[in-house]
Amino acid sequence: MNKLRKQIRESFFNPVFQLLPILVFLVVDELFGMSIAWKIAFPVAMILLVYVFYVYNRIFTWHLIFTSIFILISLIAGVEYFFPISAHFHQILYEVVVLCFLLVFIVFRKPIQRIISKVISRLIPMTNNFNELYRFLYILLVVLIVYVSSVVLLRLGKSKDMNLYLHLTQYIYIGLLVFLIIYEILRVLIIRADLMKEEWWPIVSEQGKIIGSINHLTSLNDSNKYRHPIVRAMLIENGLILMQKRSAENLITPGLWDTAISNHVIVEETIDQCIERTANDRYGISNFKHMYLANYSIEVENEYQYAFLFVSCQQMHIKPNVAMIDQTKWWTQRQIEENLNSGIFTENFKVEYDLLKRSGLLETEKCECECRLKDTVYNTKKVQ
Repeated sequence: MNKLRKQIRESFFNPVFQLLPILVFLVVDELFGMSIAWKIAFPVAMILLVYVFYVYNRIFTWHLIFTSIFILISLIAGVEYFFPISAHFHQILYEVVVLCFLLVFIVFRKPIQRIISKVISRLIPMTNNFNELYRFLYILLVVLIVYVSSVVLLRLGKSKDMNLYLHLTQYIYIGLLVFLIIYEILRVLIIRADLMKEEWWPIVSEQGKIIGSINHLTSLNDSNKYRHPIVRAMLIENGLILMQKRSAENLITPGLWDTAISNHVIVEETIDQCIERTANDRYGISNFKHMYLANYSIEVENEYQYAFLFVSCQQMHIKPNVAMIDQTKWWTQRQIEENLNSGIFTENFKVEYDLLKRSGLLETEKCECECRLKDTVYNTKKVQ
């Protein structure tokens, strides 16, 4: 559970953390001036940097980028100490500098995302974090544009009540910044709590090593394809192979005939636990006996899959869960061969049927007690 919480935190990083030093500087600068703002915002930036290093260490580089930007913005804004700026616009100096950087980030969003993805996304999916950041940047951009424009218009208008309106505008602006900080913190906490209730899939490398995780719906609907571990088990009995027809509502290969047992491994679940859970949920099979056959990688419409393939020929009473499986059918090898290239089978099954044939497990065209598969399953330790 702790590992899942960490994965969720890293996959849904609070954008306020990245911009908090800048936001603190903006607020304190308005209330007490730039000198005090530096003395408060810089320690906040350093404390956050240390915190992210220890708690979100895999996205430390991602956060370090924004700490560097904060320092750069502060140094640019500090030019007033060397080149005096008109008192009319001193109030909005830092806002103008921040506004310029936000515009650069928004205009060059795609190339920035490509650079960030090359550095970080190999470890964790950064798409969501990137989108969350830009959502917040757009909101902050609007607030800054409205505030800067209001101050400029009031200064140029030279109304007799100008100071009153400037103070009122300033307080509204500060209130909005504080509200944004509190709102985003609460919003992210609520979303993370909801994500804990959803299904999360590990992301693995080409060698099958876990390198991250992602919410399953996010993965299947993302333009990027992630590689996930799955378990598959072929049930054979008396020369027949049990198959399931995938639901038309399934996001992956809907409406096609597939291997009887198939499921994604979820975060913090072992391969054994996943196959036992799936056999019980889909067919009411407990103490499921199975033997490891092979593993393979395949690309499907929504993802890459790193599959662990098992076989079982134990005599069992199959009770398909109608809520999870539309239809099941025992197929003969001849029926499969005749329809193998007709488009009614999943690509996974085609690969697995070939592996099953080459293994020699179907050479007797039956699965009786003397079958070496059944003998292996019942009399030896399961292969992992």
